[in-house]
Amino acid sequence: MYKVDIVNDFNGKKAELSKLIKSWNLINMSSKDDFENLSEKILTNLSAGQTELKIKRIIESELCVTYGLFKTDFDAEKLTDEIMTWWDE
Repeated sequence: MYKVDIVNDFNGKKAELSKLIKSWNLINMSSKDDFENLSEKILTNLSAGQTELKIKRIIESELCVTYGLFKTDFDAEKLTDEIMTWWDE
């Protein structure tokens, strides 16, 4: 696979993942672009074969530190399960 194809594939998956994250309605009035960095971080780790636990920790950390949410504002386990199901499709 050519480098351009790999980049295009990654960007396509990142857009899909951003759309999935946006569908959770974690932040009112957000656009899917608001989750580009989170999507990229998760996708990079998924591509590297990181565990479900690592993905869950990324979600918890990013949503709290970057987006200002509290752990009680979201169910990290459920969100991780949704991402892992999406990834395995």
